[in-house]
Amino acid sequence: MSRERYVRHAAGAAGRTGQPGGARAGRAAALACAALACAALLAGGTAGASDLALVEATAPCCEDPSRFAFQPLPDRGSVDFAIDRASPLFEFQSGKSFFRAFRLPTTGSPYTLELRSFLEDPDSPRTARVFFPVMAILTDDFLVSRATDLDALRFDLPMLERTAAPAYRVQLPVDPANTRERYLVVFTPAQLLAARGVQVTTPETAAQAARSAYLGASAFGRLQITLRPSPTAATEDAEPGATPAAPPTPSTTATHEER
Repeated sequence: MSRERYVRHAAGAAGRTGQPGGARAGRAAALACAALACAALLAGGTAGASDLALVEATAPCCEDPSRFAFQPLPDRGSVDFAIDRASPLFEFQSGKSFFRAFRLPTTGSPYTLELRSFLEDPDSPRTARVFFPVMAILTDDFLVSRATDLDALRFDLPMLERTAAPAYRVQLPVDPANTRERYLVVFTPAQLLAARGVQVTTPETAAQAARSAYLGASAFGRLQITLRPSPTAATEDAEPGATPAAPPTPSTTATHEER
């Protein structure tokens, strides 16, 4: 699930105090180390258990995805949204989750969906939590054709100029001209909320405990979806003589689920 990448990013950035965000990176590294030190005490905290109890007590909104309320997405640009207690809940293959659903643009050039999930209370190892997002793409008959994998999540720090706040990011390409894919659903795997603490005995278990302690899984979150033209489309639209944009680093693994 790659939450330990925060520790590596923060530690690697701690010495770059001459660059913008260096002080922030130093604080991040210190917090990451603090998470490792107190992981055994903090892992499996009550916040995740509270979220899990609320999820389990909430009735699903619908019997199948055809009943979802799909919000249209623009052809380009960003949409900020929240998944909170007012959001609908559905029992996915991975368990119950609050979610948001969107209708994809069906005309135009190929584009890339870029989803960010922002950390809550990122300055405190005791309270930092995040909604670990999965993007599921549905066809016009509401069957899942692809879904992102949690291993595809990439952690972005503000100093890397990818985001205004610490966030996890995942991308997925879409070509509306060559697919029946019509819908996007954003949710989180239920089992993450049920994670329990581990005993720290090795570097591996320390990293595992730090993942639970420092970046606890949340049932709720603040997210952003951005639609960007694909590199091919951007090149075709560019003026003669313009330098084509570099292709984005692949950051998703397509999987197939049955509804």
